[in-house]
Amino acid sequence: MEPIRLALAQAALLVPAVAFAANAFISYRERGFVEPYDVPAAVGFLLVAVLAWRRSLVALVGGIALCAIYLATVLTAGPAAFIAFWIVALALTAQALPLMRPRSRTSST
Repeated sequence: MEPIRLALAQAALLVPAVAFAANAFISYRERGFVEPYDVPAAVGFLLVAVLAWRRSLVALVGGIALCAIYLATVLTAGPAAFIAFWIVALALTAQALPLMRPRSRTSST
């Protein structure tokens, strides 16, 4: 069950990375410039997704913070689908937090 919860958290952080990167690419192709927050958001979400896969507690907490920030931005005037996505991403990332307890090392003596 642990690998599934960790994979869900990682996927919940990877989807926004791909979406922001695609939005930056589309904006550049259509208008010739990139929105100022698309590239940093894509890099940030990609970084926390990769580090979450490596079982980093800091990455999961950072991912939760990023999800909360983007949830707060869409709550004011965002479409319901985005609000639902950020709530799900926040929940999936938060549910992996208990997996990040330090594991005791076993010695083979």
